[in-house]
Amino acid sequence: MRRPRYTTSWQSKRKSWLRNILLLILIGLPLLLILAELIARGAVLATGSTNQLIPNKTVAIAQSYAFKLQDSNGNNYPGLPDAGQLHIKRSPLLGYELLPSQSSDYWQINDQGFRQDSSVPIDKPANEIRVFLVGSSTAFTNMAEKNQKALAFKIEKLLNDRVRAQNSNPEKFKPKEIPYFADQIEAMRTLPPRIRDGSYRVIAAAAPGYSSGNELALLSHKVMAYSPNALLILDGYEDLRSPSNQSAREIGNVEQMLRDPLAQYRQHQTQQFNNWLNSLYLVKAWQKWVVPADITTFSSEYQVFNAEQLSKDPKEIQKRVERYLYNTQQMTRLANSIPALIILQPEITGKQKSLTKEEEDILKSLGKDYSDRITNAYKVAEQSLSNSPLKAKFVNFYQLFQNTSQQAFIDPIHLTEAANDLLAQKLYDSTEQLFLVQPAPNALNGDVEAAPPQLTPPPQPVTPQPVTPTTPSVTPTPTN
Repeated sequence: MRRPRYTTSWQSKRKSWLRNILLLILIGLPLLLILAELIARGAVLATGSTNQLIPNKTVAIAQSYAFKLQDSNGNNYPGLPDAGQLHIKRSPLLGYELLPSQSSDYWQINDQGFRQDSSVPIDKPANEIRVFLVGSSTAFTNMAEKNQKALAFKIEKLLNDRVRAQNSNPEKFKPKEIPYFADQIEAMRTLPPRIRDGSYRVIAAAAPGYSSGNELALLSHKVMAYSPNALLILDGYEDLRSPSNQSAREIGNVEQMLRDPLAQYRQHQTQQFNNWLNSLYLVKAWQKWVVPADITTFSSEYQVFNAEQLSKDPKEIQKRVERYLYNTQQMTRLANSIPALIILQPEITGKQKSLTKEEEDILKSLGKDYSDRITNAYKVAEQSLSNSPLKAKFVNFYQLFQNTSQQAFIDPIHLTEAANDLLAQKLYDSTEQLFLVQPAPNALNGDVEAAPPQLTPPPQPVTPQPVTPTTPSVTPTPTN
């Protein structure tokens, strides 16, 4: 006869002990975390230390420049990142565009979607000379701490300072008329030329992530309505890393999400959970003092850099460059008689000879494939533009910082404040050439009749040096 099987007392106690431990973990741990959160929140509020949990300034700036995509009703798309502060919307004409009338602690967008402190009237004041700076995030001046530190404002100040200088100290510049005596004419030749008198306004008509296709649409449908006197088109990088079958950049995989609502729902739930988690004081303290957040935490799609974005196929690279060349040609044709410069933007591999430790770390994180591919892509772009009808309007800034010993780049294309100062100076040098004025002939010379001041012929393309200013040359009369 089989005996009944009994469980020993120690086995029963062991199972009971394990069950109690699991219950303690499942119930006690959440209660402990809630208690810790309440204590942390109370301590922070009681001591007035809330500001200490704010992310460091660099991360806060990065967050302010990250995108928040909204629909036509101003609602966020569920499942897309929503931590950024720069609001954009999809556009059938431009791909996407900045929402007007928005601001953060670090930038302001006016009611027309330009990075300006105030509105730009369609009817241009009689004395105003408008220069539009077109491009992507480098032209927009990502990571600048305020509008006044953006490239457009720096260039505008340099131009207006030049006008004030030549009006307050006219003897230091070429005169408005050619003098009569030979020694005076000889002395005049050593003086710097004047630029056109007026009130210069440089307008940042740029949007982070834009490629030449977006910029062409922006010029056609918005910028040209504001009667620009000159165009500075600072770009190139986004075209080199965007597939050739994309005519323009779009932000957010909205179409893909609409085709897969289940994936969208899961992503939305994950996003909601992460937003809740990041709101906890314990998590904020952890990110502040234990594992600090970095810039990449708040990166937008256009701020993510890797080698896979850059093709290793020579035919694909050529197609991307041809698209860029075609769009820039269309922009200059659209400008017609308005002076326009096509400026190939700086990139970190153009500074290989003088990298700082921080910049070496950036390149190392990108990998050798990235460096090889982007260097080759820039070489193809430079050759194509130099051999194109745009040759006289092309300026290559790829290696602008090659002799700069201090840090210039905070990632492959975005710049430090000191580097933006140098870039603004070089852009000013190029812009100045568009408005140089030749002294008018003097009727007393006898062999010529008096004539109004004329602007000089177009400048020849130059590759700017980082230290030595470019030699001034001259270009056709800008339109009013």
